[in-house]
Amino acid sequence: MAKNRKAFEEAMQTAANATWDKNWDSAATAYQRALAEFPRDVGALTGLAAAHFNMEQIEDALNAYQRASDLSPGDPALWERIGETREQLGQEKEAAEAYVASAERYQSQGTTHLALERWQDAVRIWPNCLPAHVQLLQHYRRQGQASEAVEECLILARIYQKQGQVDYAIQVCEYALKLAPHNPQVLTILESLRYDKRVTVESKPETLKEDDKLLSAMLDESFDSDILDFETMPESETIEKRGSPIDLARQKALTDLAESFFEEETETAPAVAPRLNKAEIDALIGRAIDLQTQGKVEETISAYEQVVQAGVDRPAVHFNLGLLYQDKLRFDAAISQFERTVSHSDYTLGSHFALGECYRAKGRIDDALEHFIEGLKIVDLATVQHEHADGLIQLYEHLADGYIAKGDKNKALEFTNSLVTFLSEQGWEDKVLQARQRLDALTEEGPILSLAEMLTVPSSSDILESMALSQEYAKRGMFYTALEECYYALDQAPTYMPIHRQLAQILLAMGKGNDAVSKFIVIADAYLAQGNVRQALSVYNRALKLAPMNIAVRTKLIDMLISHGEIDKALTHYLNLADSYYQLAQMNQARETYQEALRLAPRGASERQWEVRILHKIGDIDMQRVDWRHAIEAYEQIRKLAPDDERARLTLMELYYRLNQPKLAISELDELLKICREKGKSQRIFAILEDAVSERSDSIPLRARLAQAHLDSGNVEQALEHLDKLGDLQIEAKRYKDAKATIRAIIMLHPPNVEAYQQLLTQLDNNQ
Repeated sequence: MAKNRKAFEEAMQTAANATWDKNWDSAATAYQRALAEFPRDVGALTGLAAAHFNMEQIEDALNAYQRASDLSPGDPALWERIGETREQLGQEKEAAEAYVASAERYQSQGTTHLALERWQDAVRIWPNCLPAHVQLLQHYRRQGQASEAVEECLILARIYQKQGQVDYAIQVCEYALKLAPHNPQVLTILESLRYDKRVTVESKPETLKEDDKLLSAMLDESFDSDILDFETMPESETIEKRGSPIDLARQKALTDLAESFFEEETETAPAVAPRLNKAEIDALIGRAIDLQTQGKVEETISAYEQVVQAGVDRPAVHFNLGLLYQDKLRFDAAISQFERTVSHSDYTLGSHFALGECYRAKGRIDDALEHFIEGLKIVDLATVQHEHADGLIQLYEHLADGYIAKGDKNKALEFTNSLVTFLSEQGWEDKVLQARQRLDALTEEGPILSLAEMLTVPSSSDILESMALSQEYAKRGMFYTALEECYYALDQAPTYMPIHRQLAQILLAMGKGNDAVSKFIVIADAYLAQGNVRQALSVYNRALKLAPMNIAVRTKLIDMLISHGEIDKALTHYLNLADSYYQLAQMNQARETYQEALRLAPRGASERQWEVRILHKIGDIDMQRVDWRHAIEAYEQIRKLAPDDERARLTLMELYYRLNQPKLAISELDELLKICREKGKSQRIFAILEDAVSERSDSIPLRARLAQAHLDSGNVEQALEHLDKLGDLQIEAKRYKDAKATIRAIIMLHPPNVEAYQQLLTQLDNNQ
């Protein structure tokens, strides 16, 4: 039975009107009438699925989406919808598999960012989804995102451990150590796995599945070719328990001066007094060292001054002389000497602390604070992994300004006193490392914390110890004991944010997700009120990971990112916000949000192609609302921005057909085919034309182009098949002149039944 295009178009228009009025029952009925005419129309099937979904007929929606996907298996958006629908049905594993299928198709199209989102959806809905975790690991590895890749390794290791595949879990952890040597979490899990292996009498890992084999091949390849080149944290050296940074620099200075006796030439600067020879200078330095070790300060100062006057310009001399001036309360003279040594790497740390002490003694707290913070930054940076260094530097850059801006001299003085006390204690290096380990443990899911923030808290070492106990209790499932430790710490430091973050983590571990999210939001608000924007952004992001549909938080985050010039991140959140509206079936709000993002898009990174991505989203909504004219506007903008965007051109072709503008549709098709020819994509030309002809088998222009494509490629048999059908269509349309031209083309190809075609040609000639 011939398909009735007019009846189909009328049914689709009725469905569009019903959809606009949110009359989903009428829309579904109209789409079904349309499908009765053209059962393989993907647009009608998608519209029917959306209607069923909005009527909460989820299984019917799933069935329609699956039928559409069977007809257009390469469309990642349909697989994404299948995933969302199965998620609504509680089919977690199947939903994850659909998201993975969608990601594969996005990846093949080169839209890696969308593939990444779908893999993340897969592991969100089904945490044990091995294919998604493997793909995420490969993605992070290619992008050089070491910390994210390590996290995926840990997840995979846990999955294999639960499956009893301990050997394989160990291999994954060993791979993680190539990315981040000395990562404490990796080392802990690896040690646990090796212990499990030792105590197990007999371990027979299951046969590896295909996903496991994929990961195994990847790991083997990575180790063999050594293609990974992540920067890792340097090996920690054992530090002796010595004195303060100033004491260490003093010892270094004495050692350098002692070694100078064995050098051939002493560095000198233009001297006021006549230049002395090396023997005389060595005698002066030796006398100064001897006097200094005897504690004769005035005499030592005089000896060093003679060394400087003799033209010696060694940082060791200036540093020692600065310390002696400081001992005699000659702070201006001391500052002058330390300013000459602060740029020498061996003396930078000691010089900053010495300058801080001098300025503090002179009552210049702001200057003292600047040098103390710079010194603490040097100490702190030596303890963090490379990927956290930039974040830590930013924290210290704003720390001194924050104290100065607030004008709280007492708090600034209290902070400097706490800092000096901490770094003047015996074994302070070990305490710094221990503090860093505990701070990092508090921020596994958040931004880096600084030692400076810790030093603002009274009894900071007790607080950190309490936090460490709380974490240990939480790991053992002793949640209420863990909470008690947090409350104990809060009594001592109620405004110390890491304690509140630990509380949120415990609530999350207890399964109280909503309470944890609320706590994270309160923490982020507090950081924002303190002017600590970086920490606020990080904690808001943490809350959104747990509650991605929280529109209020995401809106606040967007405003913050825009105000701080982080446009790409703001645009990412805009898209997520619009997706949230979309999932809530609030199409108008979703479209408005995409429009807001579109206005911001020109300020984003050009390589991200924000405008094209957003316009695709807008066009998709307009298509689902059957608002074809607005959809055309969106896709025409895409075509202007990205002329080779195949999806946009094919959609435009379909829309022009639906609006009964076949000439525009064919023009769009011809432009796309031209682009494919220029890029040498001959097989893609056939795929596009075959799909178009299957949708509109009675279209003379489409059939003619497919026949011509086969002729151009020398596919005589296929060309004859389509030319034969083309001739029939032309005769039915009474386009006899065109039909005769087609028959002559067939005759030139010498088909087996050429006489029949010659006879038909004669008959057509006689009838005219």
